[in-house]
Amino acid sequence: MNFERVKQYIKEAGLPNFRIAQVRDAVFKRGITSWEEASNLPADLRERLNREQPILSFQVTKVICSKRDKVAKALLTLQDGLQIETVLLKPQDTWSVCVSSQVGCALRCSFCSTGKMGFKRDLTQEEITDQVLMWYQYIRREKLGDRISSVVFMGMGEPLLNYLNVVKAAQDLSHPDYLNIGARHISISTSGIADKLHKLAVDLPQANLAISLHNADNAERSKLMPVNRRYDLDDLKKALEEYIAMTGRQVFLEYSVLENVNSRPEHIRKLADWIYSIKDNYLLHVNLIACNLGRGEKTEDRVVKEFANGLKAMGIGVTIRKSMGNDILAACGQLASQKK
Repeated sequence: MNFERVKQYIKEAGLPNFRIAQVRDAVFKRGITSWEEASNLPADLRERLNREQPILSFQVTKVICSKRDKVAKALLTLQDGLQIETVLLKPQDTWSVCVSSQVGCALRCSFCSTGKMGFKRDLTQEEITDQVLMWYQYIRREKLGDRISSVVFMGMGEPLLNYLNVVKAAQDLSHPDYLNIGARHISISTSGIADKLHKLAVDLPQANLAISLHNADNAERSKLMPVNRRYDLDDLKKALEEYIAMTGRQVFLEYSVLENVNSRPEHIRKLADWIYSIKDNYLLHVNLIACNLGRGEKTEDRVVKEFANGLKAMGIGVTIRKSMGNDILAACGQLASQKK
């Protein structure tokens, strides 16, 4: 919901300012899904809001839940008929939302289902924030909790290619008048759009940054991730050094392990060498994940553990991330929609 638009609507209708506070509390604290549930608003206002100011900017077409993990995935139909997916997950004790920033993706990483869709369009600021609001409504309705604690921009699309809408959405999400999610609980994941990192450090200095790296050899990374032909590892290194100098924040290097593709001892050595070549590299931390190959299939845990042990032996900080939602195609790299 575009709260600023609704506030203006109420002001133009000549209604008292306390109605704005009532709307805010109903939507962002109680998690109402229809204006009819806002019983403290006059009936005629509820009717007008239902007709002219829908709470969500899309229709929730389908929600499916994992039988293995605390994960749910929603298929959303936008007003122009295009569709996106978004994920709710509880990796530990709190709820997190994985949001999409584009319909499809232009980068066509070889291991990512979203890239096979091609690029349709950017999502608006409202379409991004409404994904989090929708899941907030869901956990309240299902009595699963009363708060979304973190948001990760790791869904469909490349966030830094929809820069302005992503930044505005992140700022909205952390605003006290919205869902009040702490800025340090918002993470932006990028495949390495190096020339946007300076602006990101200025606009969202408290957000977490994750770089989808997946290989530290330029030729091999270009095969996995064509974006490397535009922003190679040297470009990324320079941008990361500047970002770290500006923010002093830890940066996460995401690495999906594909057996015999980027998992061999030489890959461990090249990754460690690249990290050590970066100034203030103590602020870099590697997150490993077993690459999702299909429904229920992923790189063997043994291969991921061997890679992690190799990095640890070279003094690199590393964590193995649990892959969640694989059975419903909700894990990393699996989000896609078919509607044109």
